[in-house]
Amino acid sequence: MSFPRRSIHLDFHTMPGIDAIGKDFDPVAFARTLKEAQVESVTLFARCNLGFAYYPTAIGIPYPELKRDLLGEMTAACRAEGIAVLAYFNAGLDHEHALRHREWCKLSKEGQVYDHEKMGHFFRKMCLNSGYGDYLYGMIAEVLDRYPVDGIFLDCFHLTPCYGVECLDGMKAAGLDPLDDGEVAQYARIVTEAFRERVVALVHGRDPGLKLCFNGLPFRQQPTHIELEILPLGGSGYDALPWQIRYARTLGKPYLTMTGRFQRGWGDFGGLRPEPSLLFDGCYSIAQGGQCSIGDHLHPHGELAPAVYGMVRRVYEQLRELDRWCDGARPVAEIAVVHPRLNRFPSDYGDHIFSLMGATRMLNELKQPFDICDGLADLSPYHVVILPDDAVVDPELKTKLEAHLERGGVLVASAAAGLDPEGKAFALKDYPVEYQGEEPERPSYFMAASEVGEGIPSMPVAIYQHGVALGVKGEAAVLAEVWGSYFRHGAWDRYHEYLYTPPKEPCGRPALVEGDRVLHFSFPLFRGYFEHAVVPYRRLLENSLHRLYPSPLIRTRGLPSFAQVSLTENREGRMVHLLAYLPELRGRKTQMIEEPMVLRDVEIALRRDNDLGGEAYLAPSGEPLETRVEDGYITVLVPEVTGHGVVVFPWMPSA
Repeated sequence: MSFPRRSIHLDFHTMPGIDAIGKDFDPVAFARTLKEAQVESVTLFARCNLGFAYYPTAIGIPYPELKRDLLGEMTAACRAEGIAVLAYFNAGLDHEHALRHREWCKLSKEGQVYDHEKMGHFFRKMCLNSGYGDYLYGMIAEVLDRYPVDGIFLDCFHLTPCYGVECLDGMKAAGLDPLDDGEVAQYARIVTEAFRERVVALVHGRDPGLKLCFNGLPFRQQPTHIELEILPLGGSGYDALPWQIRYARTLGKPYLTMTGRFQRGWGDFGGLRPEPSLLFDGCYSIAQGGQCSIGDHLHPHGELAPAVYGMVRRVYEQLRELDRWCDGARPVAEIAVVHPRLNRFPSDYGDHIFSLMGATRMLNELKQPFDICDGLADLSPYHVVILPDDAVVDPELKTKLEAHLERGGVLVASAAAGLDPEGKAFALKDYPVEYQGEEPERPSYFMAASEVGEGIPSMPVAIYQHGVALGVKGEAAVLAEVWGSYFRHGAWDRYHEYLYTPPKEPCGRPALVEGDRVLHFSFPLFRGYFEHAVVPYRRLLENSLHRLYPSPLIRTRGLPSFAQVSLTENREGRMVHLLAYLPELRGRKTQMIEEPMVLRDVEIALRRDNDLGGEAYLAPSGEPLETRVEDGYITVLVPEVTGHGVVVFPWMPSA
């Protein structure tokens, strides 16, 4: 099947004790509702996280009150409407079999199967190295034998270590030490990846064209496509998708955003978020070259909620109008934010993500198209490479970065980013600064030089995240100085705790150094921005980057800081997507979008290269825009944007 543009991920995790399950299910109405909602693919439940199957399995446990083959009827009805079907299995959870086969559960380091202190879905977890792995494999084969599905979706992979006897014996056979936490974690990866390879061989042995997703395993290990499960109102917030999708799009696979219709998280039956917020998620995905999926949860009686699918239909109809400019669209960027730890994301989910979130926020607010990379891919398409805060440079990345600089590229780094794996020196040769350990001043401040001071207060600006001490090498220029304070914050001398720590004087160390096509900030610029939203940090990056990258792909005027810009291209030309939504914190934790923002008289200047003509129009209306071609840019004035707008710059007509 071709990769779907608009999907539904339909959960059906059903607690025991529901009577008349599926009593209102009508397969024809079910499939027609999806078709009318512009759905091209749906993920349907074969087995839920409670461990119940929804078809007459000979291997697993059918839901006790189920009197029909829900999976079979749904699959047949959807395929009759031309809707592709992926069969869902929860791989990490199976509470029914955990009750009946406690030896199939992961055993904790403390010798426990149940984690009653945490409870929730994951208080029991299944071990793929036990009989459970064979059981799950058998159910997948059973579904492939019985139903003409278009793919398999396996959920809830997690690399929690297991200390069961099978895993202890396996570690011993592999020469790993069960008393070493790192080696136990390594064995958990070995077990999971072996199961993954076994399933890939099974599924693609039946049909190489079947889709296959292992949700929770690294993006790089996904065999056919990437699904980004990000529910902004379900705990992820609005800072997760922007950086994750920019990473996913660099991996050469189709990718989609799996959001949810829920006010909160999965299984929020009575929660329906505002339509503009759901539309924003879809617009964001297509603006980054991705596709869309909306998560829902079927009621046990088996009827799709009309209010939900009325909203899905309206959202997907608006997105469908842009298919001509989104089909085959490829994101365009000259800036790459590189962090090597990403190569195991989302299995490796550490504090480094906060630097990535900060870099993403900064570059979005600066209206610069950019990618997020793990350093394994080719860096030659990029003019600017950014190493955020704690990105370590191994020998392979060192070679790529030095080649990047030799090509005339620009490198931006902050704090300890750029250090070698031992953490003792910067890895690159001829680097303009030397590492002198941690910054001793706490707190510290920076004072920007006039060359990069536009828009920055003429005063020492607080550095809230602790950085590193730098020494200047050669003829590198100092563009900002570190200032020290009168007292160390929080110091105690038996008289006072020193909480008021004003800046005192320059301490002779740089806060920002410019070398030959290199910028290095002494403090964690990006995490600091994410944690504290210090606008002068962003201005310092903008001013200093402009010195080395004066002709970016896009220039804008008249856009507020929250508005976002992205750039894609396909056979129609280059498309500038404008997004004007503002998530607002409501209540304690909820970021809410209730309506789109309206922008007027927005100026967009796109650098004229790659055979662009001199015309522009709005999609999907086709309304032409007046253009001005000068100084290597095509400039247009967009009269009005409500929420999402697409400006198309067509290719130059062929001779």
